[in-house]
Amino acid sequence: MTYVLDRQYYEEAYREMISSLKLKKYEPVFGIIMIVFGIGLYLLDKNNKLSIFPFVFICLGIYEYYKVYYEKKKWLKDRLDSKVFNQPMTLEFNEATIKHSSTFADGEFKWDGLKDIVKTKNGILLKPENGVSIYLPDKIFRSSEEIEFILSRKKGEKHKS
Repeated sequence: MTYVLDRQYYEEAYREMISSLKLKKYEPVFGIIMIVFGIGLYLLDKNNKLSIFPFVFICLGIYEYYKVYYEKKKWLKDRLDSKVFNQPMTLEFNEATIKHSSTFADGEFKWDGLKDIVKTKNGILLKPENGVSIYLPDKIFRSSEEIEFILSRKKGEKHKS
């Protein structure tokens, strides 16, 4: 299967990777809660006994919320500025390996080299023991059997032939 590493791919990949991380997906909510909590403390502190304490919460919340936005923007910019942007990527899956081919590199790795395989809302994340997660959108697969084949490679599950 071949797909292009374009902006739409990277935006979807980022969303799906974040959705698979337990705490990371709640960082914006945490930031907003900190801001609201700080404002609440400020409004309830009629005698100014808390001093700058409410502002610390407000600043931490703003920082946390901004950090989420900045990290996404930086991650996306790094990929859009790379040489692989808008280049095709070809993957071939078999019983023992995943072969990849692109404009700049060819190679293969074994299923045993994956720490985890995660089914997300719109695709599959392959998480190697070392390295960056690989996102495979559902739309690149020709059939649901191809998706099931990849999911069956998950460690600890019996491999279907």
